[in-house]
Amino acid sequence: MTNPVTNPVTNPVTNPVTNPVTHPARSHGHAWDNHRMSDAEPGLRERKRRATRLAIQQAALRIAIEDGLAAVTVDEISRRADVSPRTFFNYFPNKEGAILGDDPTLPDDAVLVDFVAGGPKGDLLADLGALLVHSTRELIEERGLIEERQQVLRAAPELFSRRMESMKEFQAEIERAVVARLEGAGATTEPVALRRRARLASLVALAALRHAWWEWSDGGSDTHLVDELERSFADLDALVSRSLV
Repeated sequence: MTNPVTNPVTNPVTNPVTNPVTHPARSHGHAWDNHRMSDAEPGLRERKRRATRLAIQQAALRIAIEDGLAAVTVDEISRRADVSPRTFFNYFPNKEGAILGDDPTLPDDAVLVDFVAGGPKGDLLADLGALLVHSTRELIEERGLIEERQQVLRAAPELFSRRMESMKEFQAEIERAVVARLEGAGATTEPVALRRRARLASLVALAALRHAWWEWSDGGSDTHLVDELERSFADLDALVSRSLV
């Protein structure tokens, strides 16, 4: 991924499978109560950080569109974004990272620990939805940016391949988290079948994420990406008669 984080599912220090986290009995009622899963609005410092990250990505994409990929350099991106090269490297490791932008990644905190331990609702699809909402909260929400990135990637197959690979890695992260959750719940299914179920769950979750992206990017309203993701998982819940587990 362009912005990787440590995955607690594979970390023996934070892995709830090897270090179990106990939870009180959970409700198995309807997966989607009438409350937002998204977190509170970010503070001033966080808004400034996101604005700088957005400006860097906008600069990189517009250089590529106007002058071609060969013209994209860290110095030119920094000049157009009105930041120093040092500030640029605080946000992205290289110019390709600025062009590709942020991919979703599982959180490296208690949210993932809670998911693996069976929370927050005790319903796999609903809990995957909550986990992905938390993951996508950090993504830049700018429709124009998406359109420009798609334009650049269509003309740069090597960068498109990198984006697809990063999404494949994200799917594998989700799959590992689901495997850890099922194992922690004492699933008796043989390992091969368990991995098949986990892969199915991860692919269904990514399909809902893609659906949310499409609905959000095609829409003209002021909705946020997390709103569309919550709506997509609510629609998914309405399409299935019961949870996958």
